[in-house]
Amino acid sequence: MQAHKMLLDDVDEADFKLIAIYANLEPYKMAFLLNRFLNLKLMRSRFDVDFNHKDVQAMYALFTYKDLANYRDYYLVSNKFKGKSRKILNTGSLFLEEEVRPLEVNLIPQYKKVDFFLKIEENIEDQQVHQLVNLIGRIPQVQAAYKIHVDQLKSKQNLIFE
Repeated sequence: MQAHKMLLDDVDEADFKLIAIYANLEPYKMAFLLNRFLNLKLMRSRFDVDFNHKDVQAMYALFTYKDLANYRDYYLVSNKFKGKSRKILNTGSLFLEEEVRPLEVNLIPQYKKVDFFLKIEENIEDQQVHQLVNLIGRIPQVQAAYKIHVDQLKSKQNLIFE
């Protein structure tokens, strides 16, 4: 019996579309608006997407919807994590001295200004993605939305949620 290993090269062949969304909203509000305007049923995932960055462990809100009728999975994920960085300045004394400063880290560093990504897996044509972008753009609280060409994405592996 031969074991199968998934290499990161396999990720390059991932079949998904990605929409960038600019909206200064809480993640649950963004999910609510997408549900309302796109007729989705995004629900908060039991687990957030977590990444260890050099100064902090970041947690990105994740909402999912499995559209069984169209054989599609939708994932709404926050691109920004706001936390605090702790840096130890001096351990030589009786009291620990540390510096705490605000920190923002992105799930996809290539797109620092994007607030959310809507990832759509399987069975969706470019024309349908274009229609979704237009519908998202009509949501009053959304400043902008556009399709991202996944083949030009440097950190695709950050978008593997399962």
